[in-house]
Amino acid sequence: MKKSMFILFVLLICASFASAQFVKEKNYLGPSLGLYFHGSTPIFGANYEYAMDTDMGSGILGIGGLFRYWSWSEDIGDYYGETWGWSYTDIMIGAQANYHFQVGDGKLDPWLGLTLAYDAGSVKYKGPHGYNYVSPSWGGLFLGGNGGARYWFSENLAGSARIGLGSMSYSAFDIGVDFKF
Repeated sequence: MKKSMFILFVLLICASFASAQFVKEKNYLGPSLGLYFHGSTPIFGANYEYAMDTDMGSGILGIGGLFRYWSWSEDIGDYYGETWGWSYTDIMIGAQANYHFQVGDGKLDPWLGLTLAYDAGSVKYKGPHGYNYVSPSWGGLFLGGNGGARYWFSENLAGSARIGLGSMSYSAFDIGVDFKF
């Protein structure tokens, strides 16, 4: 019984520190790991947000940046025992603006937002030597929308989940952690 009371006491203390976590004039930074819907490729990323001190009704505007890196390859065929194909690499750097809804006790931080980024991609031939294939690049300005939520485990640490959709065939689901400072 004493052990159960102690655990309940610790949980209540921890819960009291984890309220109203997305607050104005604070910074939020963290890594993410995502899944690119085109080719089921893992995406490595980072997110940054600053909570603006603006009058947005009951919500808070967060602005910041993001970075994403992903690559994948595909094997096309076999040429006298050597596999050949292509490898692709993408890097996306951009800005984001998110509207954070204030709900409940503050442990849950849902948002909807827009992303404006530059996507730089490249293709490289992999296969038998002696062939001189051009390694083209692609990319350009990316416009997308995103939505997600953070759940605050402590005053300065949250888990996050985000889904992003947009131009240039980019769609992904990310999970990560965010640190408040």
